[in-house]
Amino acid sequence: MKYQTVEVELQEGQVRACNAEPLPAKAHALLTILENVPAQTTTAPGRTLGQAMRKLGVTGHGNFTDLSTNKSHLGDFGK
Repeated sequence: MKYQTVEVELQEGQVRACNAEPLPAKAHALLTILENVPAQTTTAPGRTLGQAMRKLGVTGHGNFTDLSTNKSHLGDFGK
């Protein structure tokens, strides 16, 4: 079975193509409706890595640190 992905818009029960490519006159299709959902804001984690490690009973030298929260440590990340 051959398939094609076409971006469409539903307006008052009518299906309209979003781009210049015309829709076929007749076809069987599977329609997935995507809702506009506002982006969720990220919140700070409830506890730090050190707090989680101490709760697990892990012992170590000094304090546990999470380097991902240190902006200077991640300054060149991905470059």
